[in-house]
Amino acid sequence: MVKNSVLSVINNRKIIKEDLFVDSNDLALKSSVKAKKEKSDCVVRAFMIGLDISYDKAHAWVKTKLKRQDKKGTYTRKYINNILGKTKNHHKISLYGVTPKYRIGRFERSKILINKKYKKKTNYTVKSFMENHPEGIYIIIVRGHALCLKDGILYGNQCEQSQGFKRQIRYVLKISKINK
Repeated sequence: MVKNSVLSVINNRKIIKEDLFVDSNDLALKSSVKAKKEKSDCVVRAFMIGLDISYDKAHAWVKTKLKRQDKKGTYTRKYINNILGKTKNHHKISLYGVTPKYRIGRFERSKILINKKYKKKTNYTVKSFMENHPEGIYIIIVRGHALCLKDGILYGNQCEQSQGFKRQIRYVLKISKINK
């Protein structure tokens, strides 16, 4: 159930509230020399935060499991089966759901992500997903980009604080902590 909006208005511009947004690039740059040389590494940063590991470990893991090449993007959909059901750093990765339009091929039998706020079938945006999922760890995949939502806080690029909340979600991975 939606309690409060995750947005605030500053200078007549809607943005994700300061306390609900963290620039993942800043976190990566502070923790790794390798991050300074990389680009198109949003998937690496999302898993770094979601799996609670260092940037360098996340980079090596994404390179191995999702076939990422240095300084190039990651094709999560193509290699998603390499990580589903797997465990890393006591966290299990599973497919949470897929938007109806994206429910083809390997996602045919997946849970459909539908925003229950509306009467007719409506896809989630980053904002509406944040409002409906204030707890848990999720890797959110939108067109050409990945974000991490961890306990109601969105980790992404700085521009997403003011623009990214409108993006339509394609699919979401859930990261569950496993007891040791």
